[in-house]
Amino acid sequence: MKPPLKFALYSVLYASEDGVWEYEIYEKLKGHYNPRALSKLRSILLELHNKSWTDEVDAEVYGETVFRKYKLQERHREFVDYQLSPLKIIKELGLDVGKGEVKHEPVAK
Repeated sequence: MKPPLKFALYSVLYASEDGVWEYEIYEKLKGHYNPRALSKLRSILLELHNKSWTDEVDAEVYGETVFRKYKLQERHREFVDYQLSPLKIIKELGLDVGKGEVKHEPVAK
């Protein structure tokens, strides 16, 4: 059984040390979630940013669309690791998070 979309999103953000573009998140998750569920991805990202869970580290304008690059705030990493086991979710979904390895070590419990 796949995890809820929000958990997968947290896991992708957790695995990315330098941040990840919203379209890259979409590409990583589109084989695992239906388009209707993924249509909420941008609003979830904006909600996380508005609640200070993520930082917007870059933005690009393409036509009339703004693409943002988000990074999980460092202060939330331990909580996400403890509550969600993001590396397990990444493995279960078979997500490519870069060079096949996660740059952060899991937080000791």
